Amino acid sequence: MPFDCVSCGACCAYSASWPVFIGAGEAAGIPEELIDFEHGRMLCHGNRCAALTGEIGSRAQCSVYANRPLVCREFQAGSEDCLMVRRSFGLPAA
Repeated sequence: MPFDCVSCGACCAYSASWPVFIGAGEAAGIPEELIDFEHGRMLCHGNRCAALTGEIGSRAQCSVYANRPLVCREFQAGSEDCLMVRRSFGLPAA
């Protein structure tokens, strides 16, 4: 696959209202300081998910990867959404 999410991270820094928890128990295993309980989603600093570490487009990773929300698990590298957020950061399509 030509998309390396670990060297991207753009999807995790695109929206202050994403990722939202979809179902009950989605926050299990995620440290409380990374959760926006009031809005039922991950805490964001600006548009960047608080669980994202590293630099967008260089070396980025999720600090709660094993327990990440379903919406993050379902995000597809190379999808139209992926390409849209990559473009917004000036990253190449592949």
